[in-house]
Amino acid sequence: MKGKYSESAPLYAGLLGAGIVAAIVTFIIVFNSASSSYKPQGNPAQSDSQASEPPSGSYVPDQGTSEEMKDAAIELLSGNHEVLRLFYTRGLDHKDEPYGNAPEDGYYTVDSEEYTSLSQLEELVNSIFVSDQAKIILENSLGYGPIYKERYNGALGIIENFTPMEYDISWENPDFSINPSSDEKCVLRVTLHGRDSGEDVVREGEMIKTDEGWRLKTIIF
Repeated sequence: MKGKYSESAPLYAGLLGAGIVAAIVTFIIVFNSASSSYKPQGNPAQSDSQASEPPSGSYVPDQGTSEEMKDAAIELLSGNHEVLRLFYTRGLDHKDEPYGNAPEDGYYTVDSEEYTSLSQLEELVNSIFVSDQAKIILENSLGYGPIYKERYNGALGIIENFTPMEYDISWENPDFSINPSSDEKCVLRVTLHGRDSGEDVVREGEMIKTDEGWRLKTIIF
């Protein structure tokens, strides 16, 4: 039916593998998880030392900050994809009620070895998004209340009428760039692909540095 999120681990591994070999050339960081290669902006024939300088007056992070931003972007985009699947496009498997009855509390018990408590989902969402966005995801992601809650017996439950949103975009082999405007704010530009057409689909989001670490301001669809 829905199963565990086997696609998320390859996505994270691909992004992480790309990040390990990526070098910081200018204030724009771009790498492709499919080829695990770094792609600087500007003339590809230029060496690192010859790479185009950022526009006058633009913010340029130091190398340590650039690495921090890159690592944060990998974590956040991987987490964004997982949350998208959990709360919007797929959901978790559930166990049927005895005798096929409808659940009295409106929630089926989740059938998952990976996610067994509401606190796990809350921790995941809060680690990826700022508090306002996290609250929306946890309490009303699709417009009809919390997708998950703790049932009367302490088990993790998924709402009885969960209806996945239509979504035809693939997160396989994404490209993304990071355009920082300060030590605490970056625009993320993600190139995804149409699942059927294969055409590029570009999405943008923003990550900011909070007291708890880097977070996305909104979910990236």
